[in-house]
Amino acid sequence: MPTPNPMTVDRLVGVLRSSHKPNIVVEGNDDVIIYRKLTKRIGILEVILRPSGGRYNLLQVYERRSEFGHIPIAFIADQDMWLFSGIEHGYDDVIWTTGYSIENDLYSDADLERLLDENDRAEHQQILDSISTWFAFAVEEYLAGNSPTLDLHCDEMVPPGKTELDVDFCTRQSFRTPNPDRVQQIRSTYKLLLRGKQLFSVTGSFSEQTCPRF
Repeated sequence: MPTPNPMTVDRLVGVLRSSHKPNIVVEGNDDVIIYRKLTKRIGILEVILRPSGGRYNLLQVYERRSEFGHIPIAFIADQDMWLFSGIEHGYDDVIWTTGYSIENDLYSDADLERLLDENDRAEHQQILDSISTWFAFAVEEYLAGNSPTLDLHCDEMVPPGKTELDVDFCTRQSFRTPNPDRVQQIRSTYKLLLRGKQLFSVTGSFSEQTCPRF
């Protein structure tokens, strides 16, 4: 999840070279907030969390880890679309999220949907059906070597008050019906496979209390 960050790869490597404490390198500033809470919860206090400005930067810093081998260090990254294509070779020591992103791991563990009103659950599931279908298309585009647009709000895909994919949206995205097996794969494990920010957005549209701000 890239976030605005003035930290360049060279500068972060320099900071790590001069550090004398354990460090955890994460992707962005939002991740620092999340992982700081998690480290406190499990009692890891003497560690510095460093945002890298995105997964690409994080992996570049990881490849230079021999330059700061004097300190204990961990790298934590989102799988993103590598969840479907496989982790690229050479990054075995990176700690990867179980699902698409850290938001997915949090969503999967939190059981937020139990907070939904009974009357909203059927509509919530129908919207998940539609967004899973769109995301299956996006995954197939990615695996075909294309660059699908991923950073989309759910309201763009399924307008408020609707449960089906918006026709104009589908036209703009050159949407085509994906393989049913891919749709089923994503829908059956949507808490881990469907893009995390969109999961929180869908659930949050029914109850603001269930949608943490990341």
